[in-house]
This record gives sequence, C-alpha cells and structure tokens, in this order.
Amino acid sequence: MKKDFLNITGVTTLTKTQQKEISGGIIPDLSKCECTCAGVVTGPIYCAKFISCPQYYWCDDTPTM
Repeated sequence: MKKDFLNITGVTTLTKTQQKEISGGIIPDLSKCECTCAGVVTGPIYCAKFISCPQYYWCDDTPTM
C-alpha cells in the first residue's frame, strides 16, 4: 500500500521530524452552538464537548432553573 502512495504525483514522504512539526487541526464553528431555555446545548454534535449551559439562565426575561 505504501508503494501505491509513493506513485501519486506530488506526494512526498515526511521524515519523523517533519511530522512532529505539523500543527493545526479542525477548528469547530462554535457560533453554531447555543443553549435553549431548558438548559440544553443545541447545534452540531461537537457543541456539547466545547460549551455547557448554565444552571440558572434567563429566557424572555423570566428566570428559570
């Protein structure tokens, strides 16, 4: 299988040092994450990993728990 990858035009093999220097990743769009009045995180599945809804919150000027 490795041999097949090396036959692709424009592909180079990285050394271990070059691989360690790679940084970055997927940056999730947290603007899609929200809290409902019931205190539930809404939005894409990753939202629950990055945000949490407060125990005390306000919706329509009415405090709820």
